[in-house]
Amino acid sequence: MTQNAFDPKRYYASYPKGIILRPGYPARAQWKSTLMWNLYGKAIMRELGGVNTYADIGGCFGFGANAMAFHISKTQGKYPETKVFEISSEFATVGKQLFPYIEFVLQDFCRWNGAPKIFDLITLFDVVEHLEDPEEFLSKLALKTRLALLKIPIETFGEWWGGKPRTNEIGKKHSDGHINFFTLKSFLDLLEKSHLEILGEWRFVRSIVPIGAERVLKPESPPKSIIGISKSAIRRMAWLMLPSMVIKKIHDGGNLLCLVSSKKTKGP
Repeated sequence: MTQNAFDPKRYYASYPKGIILRPGYPARAQWKSTLMWNLYGKAIMRELGGVNTYADIGGCFGFGANAMAFHISKTQGKYPETKVFEISSEFATVGKQLFPYIEFVLQDFCRWNGAPKIFDLITLFDVVEHLEDPEEFLSKLALKTRLALLKIPIETFGEWWGGKPRTNEIGKKHSDGHINFFTLKSFLDLLEKSHLEILGEWRFVRSIVPIGAERVLKPESPPKSIIGISKSAIRRMAWLMLPSMVIKKIHDGGNLLCLVSSKKTKGP
């Protein structure tokens, strides 16, 4: 690697404060977990019966993991054993002070060989787009969990438009340091190659921020006009009415949400 080459791990380990400490970050991190539990919590409990061990990968300060563990505890009556995997010592140090009941593990998740060997549930929100080798990472994840909740940004045009990224900026030139840009099809293919299968249906949403909650979850963004809010609402409603196969062809950005099970750890 040359001196000026982009190193995703080094970049993420010192993730710019301008990104992580945006005013709405803690609220958005907690909302991601709340949204995903609202969408998939019942399916998780049907599949597992209960969540005893849970880990969040790339969980920064632990806001998302704390929210997910809370929702699990409200459903099953007890907190799961909770870990957050981080490669930034600063995030782990602060996280331990904020959430002392969570164990912060300062290492690459792929190298984990402690207990538990297999987690009941892992969450992976906005991480895959940072990875140098997504297939290798997800294949190792498939060996270490029964279920996983995934959220990734889709920053490409649809298949009808060639599936090209919506930006030419990558790595240190990208506002969030992304190096992978998936279409819906390419990411679903990646899951298959990584021995992960979707439970139920995947969901594609234009934004995870509910209409009317922008000033709470994205206070750093300028307020929208009435016209802007109306256009956003119309686009979201149109997206909800489109069949998934059509969305795969014409999408131009959004978020893929899904619950997956591992083919590697599935019982007989």
